[in-house]
Amino acid sequence: MGSIADCTFNTCSVTISPYGYPPSAAADAIFFIIHIGSLLACLLYSFYLANDNRWFEFTIPVSIACFFESIGYAVRLGSSSDPWNVALYATSMSFIFVAPAFVSAGIYLTIPEAIKILGVEHTLIDVTRYPLLIWIDVVGFVLQLVGIIISFSDLSVDRGLGHNAQIGSPIIATGMAIQAVSLIILIGLFAIVLLRASVANRQFGYTTFNPIHGFVPVAHRFKFFVAMLLISAMCLFARSLYQTVVLANGLGSYTAKNQALFAGLDSLLVIEAIVGLVVAHPARFLRNGLDKRFGSRTTSVMIEEQGSLSQFTVGSRQGPPVRPPRPDEPRRPPRPDEPMGGGQVPWSSASTRSYV
Repeated sequence: MGSIADCTFNTCSVTISPYGYPPSAAADAIFFIIHIGSLLACLLYSFYLANDNRWFEFTIPVSIACFFESIGYAVRLGSSSDPWNVALYATSMSFIFVAPAFVSAGIYLTIPEAIKILGVEHTLIDVTRYPLLIWIDVVGFVLQLVGIIISFSDLSVDRGLGHNAQIGSPIIATGMAIQAVSLIILIGLFAIVLLRASVANRQFGYTTFNPIHGFVPVAHRFKFFVAMLLISAMCLFARSLYQTVVLANGLGSYTAKNQALFAGLDSLLVIEAIVGLVVAHPARFLRNGLDKRFGSRTTSVMIEEQGSLSQFTVGSRQGPPVRPPRPDEPRRPPRPDEPMGGGQVPWSSASTRSYV
């Protein structure tokens, strides 16, 4: 057989190409447009729509992921007319392999802030330890880079993938598996937080005590944001499992050369994760997580109700507790039947509102 560099659709079978199939130009164009749109939307949220917190710790890694995915699908789009070009194949697969790791980093840095709103008492570990999962991802990311370098180190324009691909692909698979382990740990911990917070919300109408607004129900927009976080993490976990299986079998295996599997278990899952996170960007959806919708009970009304209820001691038949009057506060004369300490003012919600 001659060089695959001279192959065309008329002279060679596409099965001998590195892809094993002609990449779909229509699908790759759609994926490219979606990732470019997500990149622009993510930057728009941070630089133009954000109020105070621009959430660069979320925007930067997610934007890098969108950029890398865009490069990968742009190159695949070029490969649709020449699937035998090994340089295009190596470039596209390299960017597509590593891009989702940056999405995971954005999730690791964002979930702790969501937990603070739901209530840190619901988490099994200290909320400051969640970002440490990034270091597990870093190990997986480094292994993927090493595996990619080894796999594509002996590419040949005449023969395609070399022998080193059989050595490097299991290393990439190991990196994918490590990232899957990191994600499943995160999903498990976050699911426990959501379960506990849901039980508290069902019993009491709120998940925790907010130091500024008191006991306030969680807003629907925040619930949507939390749902997108969880769904995105699950999508990335499923994608990591798929790539682990594919790469463990080798870049030349049937699963690696099945375009339908790649589109459904890699492309679509990563797009679902990225688009979900960008639509629910924390710059807009992670403010304080409190319910301030027009037409509903306002926060101030609920605080007053909480204050009025707190005047009485639960399980006691005593009246409201009293506090000593301030020096500049007028005192009324005591009533004849009033015990010593008359003129003291009940501790009401109005007097504590500035401290809530």
